[in-house]
Amino acid sequence: MTSVLLVDDDVEALAAWRAVCEADGYDVRSATNGRDALASFAGSPVDIVVADWRMPIMSGSELCHQLRTAPGLADVAFVLVSGEPSPPAFVSYDAFLRKPVEGAELLTTMRRLLMDKVGHRSR
Repeated sequence: MTSVLLVDDDVEALAAWRAVCEADGYDVRSATNGRDALASFAGSPVDIVVADWRMPIMSGSELCHQLRTAPGLADVAFVLVSGEPSPPAFVSYDAFLRKPVEGAELLTTMRRLLMDKVGHRSR
């Protein structure tokens, strides 16, 4: 089963994302900040991360940077989400979505990224 880690300090957004992902068959884990999300990788990495850009304790952009520089985790698909009009130029994410994120848009983006990752591994 494909696993996703959802990270947002907005508990309503997190609950909505969780419901959409679980209904689509994903194994879902969640965290309310980047530090807790990073800690959850210690035991078992996930296939894709969806994280808000601005959060307390550790932002989504810092979480993305930490994953990109960690051995064995650089290839985890990463979706950065924000209410900001444009994405940060200094973060190496795979996709950027503006809040509010519709469930269909989230799932379409996740599927595309996961297919891209599989395609790159088989080459």
